[in-house]
Amino acid sequence: MAESHRRSVAKAASYRVFATGMVFTIAFLYTGEFGSAAKIGVSAAVGKTALYYAWERLWSNIDWGRQPA
Repeated sequence: MAESHRRSVAKAASYRVFATGMVFTIAFLYTGEFGSAAKIGVSAAVGKTALYYAWERLWSNIDWGRQPA
């Protein structure tokens, strides 16, 4: 069964919230600056969200490893 675009967006967004928190924390530990850490976190979130969405859509077209319902 293929995933809907809406489901792929929801998965990407929820994962991105979690992962952005990690990127922000690591960036803050390295830079010690809230502003720099926020810029790094937001930049990574935007780019990685688009990539994750595209990756999910690609895999939704691959039947390998799926079990019939």
